[in-house]
Amino acid sequence: MEIRDGRATVSGEPPDVTVPSPEWEDAGTTATIRESGYCGERNNHSTSRKGRRELLRRFVFCCALVAAYLVSHSNAASAQAAPSPAPSPSTLPEIGRVSTSDRRLEPIGSTSRPTYVIDRAQLDAMGAKSVADALQTLPGVTLYRYGAYGAQTSYGLLAATSAQTLVLLDGVPIAAASTGSVDLASFPLGSVQRIEVVESGASTLYGTDAVGGVINIITTAPRGTNVLLSDGSYGDRDAQIAIGDGHVGFSYERHVATNDYNFPALTYPEAAYPGGARYNDWADQSDGRLTFTQALGSSFSLRAGAGVDAIGIGVPGGLDFLTPEAVQRTLRNDADLQLTHTGGNSSLTLTLAGSRQALVYADPQEGGESDTYDGRSQLSLKDVITGGNSTVVAGVDFSRESATLSLGPFGPPPNIGAAESQSAAYVQDQLRLGSVAQATFGLRGENDAPHGTVLAPTFGSLIHFGAVTLGGNVGESYRVPTLEDLYYPGFSNPKLVPEKAQNEDVRVSFPVQGGSLSVGWFGRSGSNFIVDNDQYVPENIQRASVGGIIVTASSPVYNGFATDVSVTDVYKALDVTALSRLPQTPVIQAGVGLTHPFGTGRLAFGARAHIQGSDADDSFGPGPYYSDGFTSVDAYVRYKLAPRAILSLRSGNLLNERYAAVPGYPAPGRTYNLELSTR
Repeated sequence: MEIRDGRATVSGEPPDVTVPSPEWEDAGTTATIRESGYCGERNNHSTSRKGRRELLRRFVFCCALVAAYLVSHSNAASAQAAPSPAPSPSTLPEIGRVSTSDRRLEPIGSTSRPTYVIDRAQLDAMGAKSVADALQTLPGVTLYRYGAYGAQTSYGLLAATSAQTLVLLDGVPIAAASTGSVDLASFPLGSVQRIEVVESGASTLYGTDAVGGVINIITTAPRGTNVLLSDGSYGDRDAQIAIGDGHVGFSYERHVATNDYNFPALTYPEAAYPGGARYNDWADQSDGRLTFTQALGSSFSLRAGAGVDAIGIGVPGGLDFLTPEAVQRTLRNDADLQLTHTGGNSSLTLTLAGSRQALVYADPQEGGESDTYDGRSQLSLKDVITGGNSTVVAGVDFSRESATLSLGPFGPPPNIGAAESQSAAYVQDQLRLGSVAQATFGLRGENDAPHGTVLAPTFGSLIHFGAVTLGGNVGESYRVPTLEDLYYPGFSNPKLVPEKAQNEDVRVSFPVQGGSLSVGWFGRSGSNFIVDNDQYVPENIQRASVGGIIVTASSPVYNGFATDVSVTDVYKALDVTALSRLPQTPVIQAGVGLTHPFGTGRLAFGARAHIQGSDADDSFGPGPYYSDGFTSVDAYVRYKLAPRAILSLRSGNLLNERYAAVPGYPAPGRTYNLELSTR
């Protein structure tokens, strides 16, 4: 991990060459991108101590904003008094551009929002098979896996839930209308260029669900022909091919796994399960995607993409409720078109997008089938206007979501249809204050039918003190109840109202002896937070409060080796009304990585340890969401057989630790995978 442009950077295996890309850099320039960004739990029962901590955090944040104001006025005064401009600090090296943080293309060092980037080279180095695999390397990200490859994975940013974390595909929301979440454990990576993760409330720019932040999966047409074949433990086999010329391309992936494995006895305060074998946990997946990018004359450009994913999995159930014959099949379709006109100081983009998902769950043992059909369409118009010391992003979003729940014999009524729509207008102005500071102001007005209208303001600042960067944000976010929250028979609550939250974050980043160090704090508090009760019925918690600290550090590259470490401490994740901890929010998460990239040699290798604490809160006693803490170590060795042939040996859970991140859903033990690829 390293710091560049004031951002903590988790370094995987860097690419061997830099490639020009109009999405990442200005014309005529190149950039090599690494994971970039900034990135927290212990309840405090002492009111006075908690109050002092809260005051201290707010004091630090206010100091950052006041400093930005003073610096800008100091620069203005100096400019008036001096006959010539005062010397400005040297420009920090630019490691890349991002498009998600401020909903426009910009250098990663120009945004106040904490942002990470996982690029294609890192995806290949770590051997990630899905978006969930890629995200597990980032601080501030929580993943709860229900089994081996193909099983459902819950996710969240900064102690937010899956439904509170917005997932985009090429800038467009893709969550299922019924659940408000995406199956990231099965989302393919064949045509993915990079994944951008913004860990800060982003409802001003993106609307509902962006409470914890945004995950943007960005695809592009591949260059040349890339092939991957692999075989591994538990019948895990993969085949991938991607063909393209940089303008038009196609990728296809095929993944299968039997996932039969043994597990040890598991003991919890409220239950105990004897050891045994896990069956009916198989996975079968095929994915295809077509991408197209083309300049149309000197001022227009067109980008389009379409994908189809067909997924089948066995659903073994929890150890307390086995479903040895249950099967779930999902068919996802999506398509988008983006037309951009660039002229003068304006860049106007029209986006049309749509997605559909059909999910069929069948369990003969329980007597039938339950189907869910989701659809979503969106039209957006966005203008980016640059002039003087200001950059304005303004636009409108219109979308409609619908779902049909076909429950069969599971309960009346057999078919339930529901829909909701959103219409919104937003504007954000990023104002540069002198040469070392900037301030960002934004506001969104959104009408969510049938829930009403909401306003979401935001303010951010960024200050450079030489090589040291201080940044922070305050704003409001919200989440509209999903159609499943409102209408699913027996497990719904039609009286739910939208969540509203206040988000804050602040961080400082600076180089240390050739390496880097970043320290950040985030907080979120609000009302009407939607959380399932013990009977899995969603409820509006009257008030919830979250706070955490994230520390990341990296060493300089020494003899070809790079190391990084990150620690996320969510010391507070409190349901204030019930005085209990919010579910699936571990107190401590940490990551330690060591990598040796190819460089000029034929050999590359690396290892990463991921440590995740239990989400149990001992001060209140164990609850129904008690989860095992664990340490998982993954490692790989890669060897270049030829310039376009790489043989890789990978091992997951190298220490063979046996645990259940989700109670009653044991994880597999040690895994091995042998892979042959061309990149």
